[in-house]
Amino acid sequence: MKDVKVIAKLADLQEVGYQNALLLHALVELLEAKGLLTKDELIGSMHELDAELHHRIQQIAGLSPAPCEPPVTPLQPRS
Repeated sequence: MKDVKVIAKLADLQEVGYQNALLLHALVELLEAKGLLTKDELIGSMHELDAELHHRIQQIAGLSPAPCEPPVTPLQPRS
């Protein structure tokens, strides 16, 4: 019975993941259609966030000697 509950929870998480992916995709499409964001800007921001989070995880795990945070370049507004 415990296995069934675990499988049910995994199915619920999979559904939540799908809904989140769908929402993000729709949001990006709308922002791009309105000229507020390009896919290249979004990908650049994703890479910056990923690098920052990776650096913080390394700090927490004690694998990175640098106590300071990496520089983060904010997205520039479109002209």
